[in-house]
Amino acid sequence: MATKSPPKRDTFRHGNLPEALVNAALERLEAEGVESISLRELARDAGVNHRAVYRHFPDKLSLLALVAETGWKRLGQRLNKSTAGKAPGEPALIAGGIGFFLFARDCPNLFHLMAGARINTEDKFPDLDAAVVDALQIFAVGFAGTGMAPSIVVERTAVFVAALQGVITQILHRRLHVAPAKARAFVADICSMLIKGMR
Repeated sequence: MATKSPPKRDTFRHGNLPEALVNAALERLEAEGVESISLRELARDAGVNHRAVYRHFPDKLSLLALVAETGWKRLGQRLNKSTAGKAPGEPALIAGGIGFFLFARDCPNLFHLMAGARINTEDKFPDLDAAVVDALQIFAVGFAGTGMAPSIVVERTAVFVAALQGVITQILHRRLHVAPAKARAFVADICSMLIKGMR
């Protein structure tokens, strides 16, 4: 005898629906990539009618913005942990760079979403941009700790992160062949070279 699917609910009575949808999206993202994410599929994952999803997310872009925002917040936590106790300046920057790499290695599809085409092109998602700034602040503090002039800290931070992001992307795509056992040391060397080139 065939079993019937449980009926869809219009409301989500067991917690925070947006958070549940983001968590479901994160799982799908890492398992199958961003193409696997659809609001209807996530509604099915959460056991709610798709109309309930649209009350929180009018379209897929708004959901992806919150997924990316969650990623940047998690990255910020990872960077704070990796730089805890490190001296300001180069030691903190290198530790942060390694933390950045390890986050990307552990969550590659989330990293590609965060580091890919800008989601907030029309400035609809200010919380996303705030999360990016908060996460990367650790690098600005690191450059300030090198004795660099305050007027160029933001620019140097942006260039450092962009270059590091490019290297990490090439490693993840296996275009830059780095043995897993040597990856941390490789990223540390790249960070050191970038820092020296920016002084």
